[in-house]
Amino acid sequence: MLRKMQKEELDNILQKNSGLKMDYNKLVDTALLAGELLLESNAETYRVEDVMNRILDISGLKVTEAIAFTTGVFLSLDDPSINAITKLKRINNRDTNLRKIAWVNMICRKLTDGKYTVEEAFDLLNGVYETQYPLWMKDLSVSLIAAFFTLLLGGGIAEFFLAFLNGVIMIVTSNIEKRVRFSFFTHNIVYSCIVAAFVTIIKGNLLLNLNSDITITASIFPLVPGTAITNAFRDTLRGDYMSGVAKASEAIVIAISIALGVAIGLVLAGGARL
Repeated sequence: MLRKMQKEELDNILQKNSGLKMDYNKLVDTALLAGELLLESNAETYRVEDVMNRILDISGLKVTEAIAFTTGVFLSLDDPSINAITKLKRINNRDTNLRKIAWVNMICRKLTDGKYTVEEAFDLLNGVYETQYPLWMKDLSVSLIAAFFTLLLGGGIAEFFLAFLNGVIMIVTSNIEKRVRFSFFTHNIVYSCIVAAFVTIIKGNLLLNLNSDITITASIFPLVPGTAITNAFRDTLRGDYMSGVAKASEAIVIAISIALGVAIGLVLAGGARL
């Protein structure tokens, strides 16, 4: 009875705002898009499932299920009054984007509160891709993160500017990665190798007083999988062991690729004693 009352109430809201009956396919597409955006932004698995389930619950139907993994989302909507709707979406690209997570959460809250119709929420979620920071701002931020970490670690002006230059190298290698489409593991090895070799060569030939340890460490900080480690613990503590182990494995692979790249770069530049 409660489910039926909720369904009738939400149908009345949709009729008042748009003059249309609820489109269950559009509702599922909206939940699927929200889950996709959250997973691509490195949100916790339990958060993704919670958001999708809240959207599906708007239907008031008997069966509303949403499951999220690190690499995909699955949704199902079923009731004796409709044909079952089941959809899935594969997630190939993931990158930390807290602003996108905040936007999706805000839109979904207003949808479940009845302030947006399903159609409005779907359009707004599609618009999230267009409301992100400009590319130049993101690139500049990456370089500045690497540069200011040198100061945090006790470096000086030389380390600061060299780390900033390494940030520019990271941007270039990232753009090449997108065009060539090689894995993040390969990208991390290539970038870390270039940075380690470049800093070692600069120290050996131009800046003898340069602290290469601080410069290399600061330059690879933007690659450190802090979010993956945090999400692995949070998912595991909430009982989602599959996602927790998957994200922990991702963090380990990233750390290994960085360490391997730095080691190769030091050896190639003659900076490591064999």
